Amino acid sequence: MKRAGLLLACLAAGCSPAADSAATVALDWTVTPSPPAAGPVTVSLTLTDTQSGRPLSGAEVRIEGDMSHPGMKPVFGTAREAAPGRYEAPLTFTMAGDWVLVANARLRDGRTFQRQASFRVRPSA
Repeated sequence: MKRAGLLLACLAAGCSPAADSAATVALDWTVTPSPPAAGPVTVSLTLTDTQSGRPLSGAEVRIEGDMSHPGMKPVFGTAREAAPGRYEAPLTFTMAGDWVLVANARLRDGRTFQRQASFRVRPSA
């Protein structure tokens, strides 16, 4: 009986949502060109520790872009660190419209987080 109670407690703990282990991370987005146009763009992210104000270097950052309507294939990019705490990822918006970008990151200390932002993409010139 004790074993069953322990097992249930472990299962319950594993099923609860995890707290944001990187709640003190601020992420600022920039897309170049601005405003974004269909075609190749550069997504720039700045990661900052909100408590110290310091840039967060050494992170692994991947970007996924999804159109707001169903049926469209997502686009992906891997960011490289261009300066301390500033990351850049090439991405290609396949068409004009409303896009949601999701950044998935792992900090140097092992904390992970996900942030998202919405962008309106104009037709290419």
